[in-house]
Amino acid sequence: MTTTKTTLPLYLAATATSLFGNSAIAIVLPWLVLERTGDPAMAGLVAAVSAVPGAIAAFVGGHLIDKIGRRRMSVLSDIGSAVAVAALAIVDAAVGLNVAWFIALGVLGALFDVPGMTARETLLANVSETSGVGLDKIAAWRGMLFGLSFLAGPAVAGWLLAVLPSIQVVWITAACSAVAALAIGVMPLRASAVAAAEDNSPLAGFTHIWRSRPLLILLVVSLGSMVLVAPLLSVVLPAHFVALAAPGLLGLSLSAYAVGTMAGSGVYGWLFDGRRWAAWVVANLLYVASAVLIAPLQGFWLVAAGMVAAGLGSGLLQPISTVVLTEHVPDALRGRVFGAYSALAMVASPLGLGLMAIVLSGADLRTGAWVLAAGWAVVGAYALVAPGLRNYIQPRREDADADHRPVG
Repeated sequence: MTTTKTTLPLYLAATATSLFGNSAIAIVLPWLVLERTGDPAMAGLVAAVSAVPGAIAAFVGGHLIDKIGRRRMSVLSDIGSAVAVAALAIVDAAVGLNVAWFIALGVLGALFDVPGMTARETLLANVSETSGVGLDKIAAWRGMLFGLSFLAGPAVAGWLLAVLPSIQVVWITAACSAVAALAIGVMPLRASAVAAAEDNSPLAGFTHIWRSRPLLILLVVSLGSMVLVAPLLSVVLPAHFVALAAPGLLGLSLSAYAVGTMAGSGVYGWLFDGRRWAAWVVANLLYVASAVLIAPLQGFWLVAAGMVAAGLGSGLLQPISTVVLTEHVPDALRGRVFGAYSALAMVASPLGLGLMAIVLSGADLRTGAWVLAAGWAVVGAYALVAPGLRNYIQPRREDADADHRPVG
C-alpha cells in the first residue's frame, strides 16, 4: 500500500497549533477584558457566556461533519476561529472594544472551536489509512499534544502578554487557527468510499449510541469521569491551596497533571501497543489511586503525586476512547456520534460543579474530596466489570497487525 509521509506531520501540526490557539485565547481574552474594562466580574461574565454555546455547537457541528465532510468542516471551523479572534483586534482599532463586543466575539469563537476539534478527531481513520501509521500511535501522539497544550499553552500566552501589546498577541492567536486550517487543507488524504447512513437526522448519533450497549457504557464512564474532574480542578484544588496561602503550588499541581497526561499518552503508544484492555485497566486503577492520594488534602506532595497519577490515567484513556469510537462507529455516522459525545461532555462539567456545591453546602472541603474519591471508585469499578466492554475495547487482530506493518 502506497502511503503519504507528509499526512501525519501536517495533521499533528494542525492539532498542535489549534490546541495552542485555544489554550492561549483562554488567557488572552480575560486579560484583554480586564485591560479594557478594569472589572474582574466582566472577565468572568465573558468567559461564562462564551462557554454556553459549546454543547449546541458540538451537536450541530457533528451533523455538519457528516453532511459536508470532515476535512471541509475542520478547515471552515479553524478559519471561523481565526476570523473571530482577529475581529477582536479589528474592532478594537475601528470602534473600540466593549463588553458587548467581547461577548459577541467570544461566543462566535466558541461556536467554531468545538466542531473543529471534533472534525479533526473524526479524520483520524483517514490519516491512518493515508499515512500507513496505526490508529493507536496517532491517537497517542494527539494525547501528548493535548497534555503539552495544557502545560505550555497558558505559560507561553502569559509570556507573550508580558513582552508584547495584548492586541499583537491576539493576532498571533488568530494566526494559530489559520495555520491549522492551512495544514488540514493541503494535507494529502486518500479518498475513501463512504456508505450512506440509513438515518440522516441530526439525532442519529444519539440513537446509535443508545442502541449500542458498549458505546453507552463508554459514554457513561467518560461522562462520569468529567463530572468528577471538573470540581477537582475548579473547586477542591483551588480551595485547598488558598487555605495554604500557596497559589503557586496550584499551578504546579496542574502542571503535574499535564506532565502525567503527556507521559500516559507516550506510554500508551510505546508500552501498550495492541493491548488496549490492559491499558484501560491500568488507567482506571490510576484514577482511583489518584483520588485516594488527593482526598486527605495533606500539603502539596501527596496532592501532586495524585495529580501525576490522574494525568497518567487520562493520557492512557484518551487515545483508547478515540480509537475505539473510530473503529466501531460507521463512517457515515462518525461526526454525529463524536459530536454527541462532545455535546454531553459540555454538560457534564457544570453538573459536577453543581453537585459539589451541594456537597460543600453541608460539609467541609475534605469531605468533598472523599466524595470525589468514592465517585472514582464507583466509575472505575463499573469501567472494569461492565459486560461486553472488554471485547469491544480490544483491537481486532487485523488492526493490531496493521500497527506493525512497515510504512512504505
